[in-house]
Amino acid sequence: MSETVLSVEHLSVAFFTERGVLPTVDDVSFTLQKSKTIGIVGESGCGKSMTVNGILQMVPAPGRVTGGSVKLGGEELVGMPEKKLAGKRGSEIALIFQEPMTSLNPLMTCGRQISETILAHKRISRAEADKRALHLIEQVGIPMPEKVFHSIPGELSGGMRQRIVIAMALCNNPAVLICDEPTTALDVTVQAQILRLINDIKRDFGSGVIFITHDMGVIRQMADDVMVMYAGQVVEYVHVDELFRNPLHPYTQGLIRCIPGMNDSDGELYIIEGSVPMRNALPKGCLFAPRCPYATERCRLERPGLLGTPAHRVRCFRNEDGKGVEKT
Repeated sequence: MSETVLSVEHLSVAFFTERGVLPTVDDVSFTLQKSKTIGIVGESGCGKSMTVNGILQMVPAPGRVTGGSVKLGGEELVGMPEKKLAGKRGSEIALIFQEPMTSLNPLMTCGRQISETILAHKRISRAEADKRALHLIEQVGIPMPEKVFHSIPGELSGGMRQRIVIAMALCNNPAVLICDEPTTALDVTVQAQILRLINDIKRDFGSGVIFITHDMGVIRQMADDVMVMYAGQVVEYVHVDELFRNPLHPYTQGLIRCIPGMNDSDGELYIIEGSVPMRNALPKGCLFAPRCPYATERCRLERPGLLGTPAHRVRCFRNEDGKGVEKT
């Protein structure tokens, strides 16, 4: 049986504002296994990144984790003192951002930035840290590693900067690697290289990976299991193959139909009408009901829970009989 490296149970995050309490992440649960990838997908504003902030206990004010449990290697992170949490971040759990220039110091050499990350968590000499930093630059496939070691980020291409960020994330062999849309700002060719590198890391380092994206095509390539989020809730959770073979939630179906070539009805790209609701104006019933082609009066008045089996869960009343949601 695979080793569980991260367990998230009933995680909830809310922001406490003058307009009231705004729920941002609502009762999210999943487990991540060693050398496996969970994809989190959904439109902007669906709670993907805030779920990660909740996992890392880094929710910005005036938000906070309002409930649930996050266990890293069996150790509870919710309520852990900040000093101890800081030791976990960057060592046992690491984050790759989508824009490397916002996470790299523009005035410090790339090698020094990796070395400093190593020294923050390990009691070794500067020379040893520099040696490991150079080795990591080689491992992420950067040519002329010695030159890049002494370069500042502005002297590198976007793809090379992203590889430096990945090297920094790997420098302490994290059990969990979180990738928050790591290829959004890259061209298609470089994107493919970075995605291949992340898959190689999962295989070689044994890290469990959380991969966040709005791109269903990338999810198909990267994930083992997929968690589809909408307005802060998980609306479908299933193995990636089953997701594309038999999507049950109307929102998931719409996301897949938005992929070029996946819409058989005509030559036009499919569009999910409407937008994700604001947190201070959530519908009374199912949060997707205002945009759903199947919505009934019950959907507009009641909120469904996650239905189905542990292998395939869906937040839709049309799955109560276990037959799934018919496709259009």
